[in-house]
Amino acid sequence: MEWPITSGDYVIGDTDSGVAVVTLASDYTAWGLKNYAICGTCFTENFGIEKIITNVLANPNINCLVVCGQESAHLAGQSLIALAENGVSTMAGSRKIAGSNSPLPYLNEIPMTAISRFLREVKVIDLVGNKDPSVIQKAIDSCTGPKRSEAHIISMPEIDENSWKKYEQLVKQNVMSKIKKG
Repeated sequence: MEWPITSGDYVIGDTDSGVAVVTLASDYTAWGLKNYAICGTCFTENFGIEKIITNVLANPNINCLVVCGQESAHLAGQSLIALAENGVSTMAGSRKIAGSNSPLPYLNEIPMTAISRFLREVKVIDLVGNKDPSVIQKAIDSCTGPKRSEAHIISMPEIDENSWKKYEQLVKQNVMSKIKKG
C-alpha cells in the first residue's frame, strides 16, 4: 500500500524513521531537517489533525510526533498538545478535543479507535512556537522507541473549503455560550 494515505502539505523523508514532524504554520522547506518519516504543516484543529493521525497510524514505524513552528490562527498546535494530554470528550455525538482553545476542535471524521490508538502509541513532543532548526533536529534525533505493532489503516473523507460547514451549528452554540458567560 502506498503511504502516506491522505493528501496534505508535506514531504516524505525516510519511511523507516520513527518520527513525524508537524511545523504548524511554518515553512519547513528551509529548515533542512532530516531523519524523519514525514514533515509538513498543519493549519486546522480538526481536519488537519485528523490527517496527521491518519498518516501517522498508517506507518507502523512512527512512534513519535514533534509539534513545532509558528502556531496557526486555528491553534492547531495547542489543540494537538491538548489532545495528547487530555484526549477527547464525547457529547451529542461529537468528539471534542478536551482543553483546546480552538474554534472547531472536533475530530468526527475518523473513528474513535484511531484516536485512542494514536494517543496510546504515539509520543507527542511539544515544541509549539519553536522555529529553531537545531532544537527541532535534536528533538527528532531524541525520539527512540519500538515500532508500533502494525499499521492501522483508516479512511477519511475528502476535505474541501466547505467541509467545515457541518460544524456551523456547533460554532454558533460555542459563540452564544461565551457571550452568555461574558
